[in-house]
Amino acid sequence: MGKRLEKSRLALVGQGLLIVAAAALLAGGAFRYFPPLAAVAGGAADRLQAVGRELQAEQYPHVSVVAITEATLARLPYRSPIDRGLLADILAAIRDAGARAVAFDILFDQPTEAEKDLRLIQAIKAFPAPVVAAWADARSGMTDAQTAWLTEFFAASGAQRGGAGLVVDGDGVVRRHRPFDAEASVRALPAAAADLSETAETADTSVAIIDWLGPTTDGKAAFQILPAHSLPLMAQRPAILKRWLEGRIVLIGAALPQTDRHLTALAADPGQPATTPGLLVHAHILAQMLDGRSIQTPGPMAFWAILGLAALIGVAIGFSGVALWLQGLGVLAVLAAWTGAAIHLAQSHATIAPLGQPTLAFGIAFALAASFYGYRQRRAKAFIRNAFSRYVAPQLVDALTADPDQLQLGGERRVMSFIFTDIAGFTAMSERLPPARLNALLNAYLDGMSRIVLEHGGTLDKFIGDAVVALFGAPVRQTDDAARAFACATALDRFAEAFQERHRADGLGVTRIGVHRGEATVGNFGGDMRFDYTAMGDAMNTAARLEGANKAFGTRIAFSEALAAGLGVGPEGAPDPGLRRIGGVILKGRSTALEVFTLPEGLDSAALAAYHRALELMDNDMPKARAAMATLQSSLPTDPLIALHAARIAAGETGSAFELKEK
Repeated sequence: MGKRLEKSRLALVGQGLLIVAAAALLAGGAFRYFPPLAAVAGGAADRLQAVGRELQAEQYPHVSVVAITEATLARLPYRSPIDRGLLADILAAIRDAGARAVAFDILFDQPTEAEKDLRLIQAIKAFPAPVVAAWADARSGMTDAQTAWLTEFFAASGAQRGGAGLVVDGDGVVRRHRPFDAEASVRALPAAAADLSETAETADTSVAIIDWLGPTTDGKAAFQILPAHSLPLMAQRPAILKRWLEGRIVLIGAALPQTDRHLTALAADPGQPATTPGLLVHAHILAQMLDGRSIQTPGPMAFWAILGLAALIGVAIGFSGVALWLQGLGVLAVLAAWTGAAIHLAQSHATIAPLGQPTLAFGIAFALAASFYGYRQRRAKAFIRNAFSRYVAPQLVDALTADPDQLQLGGERRVMSFIFTDIAGFTAMSERLPPARLNALLNAYLDGMSRIVLEHGGTLDKFIGDAVVALFGAPVRQTDDAARAFACATALDRFAEAFQERHRADGLGVTRIGVHRGEATVGNFGGDMRFDYTAMGDAMNTAARLEGANKAFGTRIAFSEALAAGLGVGPEGAPDPGLRRIGGVILKGRSTALEVFTLPEGLDSAALAAYHRALELMDNDMPKARAAMATLQSSLPTDPLIALHAARIAAGETGSAFELKEK
């Protein structure tokens, strides 16, 4: 059974690992292939970024934004396309400001007024710093005519192409950017503005998380934003423009309430607007590229390791077997700890750890483990109840089902009390009685004996024909096992005597009972096909030998000194008045004497005291012992123990100890 238990534990470990793998795969796959969950993961990452984002001491110093607003359009003869004369005037205004580069987040895909188109082309061509303009292709809905005109514009102006498209996640939120569009072989607008010298062959084609800048400590926007219509006016004060724009990359584009606005991760911050103009998205990406900043996320191996660890913790809590409220506290503690760790990483290491996937992996693993563990527990309790309910007291079955750990399936050494009973002459009687009559008589007898054992909190170990074997102190430990066994044995004796009286005509013999207390190995023994909960060892055999010794003693119950000691009765010749000492008996198969007691049936207190004095004299003064025993025999001629010792004295034996020649 020890191997069986070890296999069960190994099986539980294996099942736990399967739950871990399943939970991790389910959580990872669900967030990847189920859009609503992917949106949840993205939203959680957005909030971590918002929590970890610091306020800036000042507006970002390397990028300025020139925004075409509604106020700008109100001053123009038409809204779209953007008046290219104004754009030419803006370039002229900042021409001498020493800007590092200029990038138009404006698509020049169709002609407008020829004179203004030419002015802008010439302004770009003559601009003393690099100029980038937005590029798009058929993927954005461009027609062949638009693409042709856009290509001609770049060729004529000498502007650099910059892809203006944004990376939009499945939930419609902009969180990431791609520095290079490999399909169009064009650098993204911010990448082109940040480093025009880098070739397309060395460009980064991967997708990275945007590291959004926060506002300043005094509440200003992250970037310097200048209204487009104010730039021509500022041309009259070039010193101010130089102070504002020198060494900066200037982004020019629309910042309108209904056009080119996007849901971004910035919206996770309550202090930010719900949508952000594409122009400002490019500004954030450009600033990140200029600074070389990056948001780290766990790689594939680390990601799956996190999910596996979360699932493993969930399994550990689910398999813990502690009270449900403690498991709930454990779940809350784990979720709080991981959330706190994720916030700490976001604040101190610019790392966005996954929140949704580990939480789901943990939840799935915990739910599966707790359900599976509960099923195992219910099955184990059902097994215990079914296995023990027929031969263990109901209160003990309840204790076992409440705490199955009390049941050592592999066997263990334990001090217990044992009762062994047998009917004298049962074999001869069984040969005389008709089978139906014998069956009814034996069933009624065993039913009554069993009921008494269970009523006293005992365990029915087995029936051996008419013999009953009972344990006290297993499978549930009992501190009063000796007292229970003693009370049970006396109750069994009363029942057996009454039963024999009712069935004397059938030839039913007397029931003999042996009771002993000692250490034995108890547990389930057997093989894979069948096993039996029982006790093994010399203590068990001693109870059986005591039962048989009653025949030689002429008694019905024999208690060992160990059982008497459990009742507070000492073996040194000073038994409790409630017990009668038989003497030191060397049982068959033993080499040392065992003090044996029985009930003082038929003796009053005076006679019992005289009997015990006679036994003491047998150990110290045989002449006096002979006289004392003779006196007792004359007054109690039918007492079997007095007759036993008188016969021993007559045979020349000395001492209260003697050896039994038969079992």
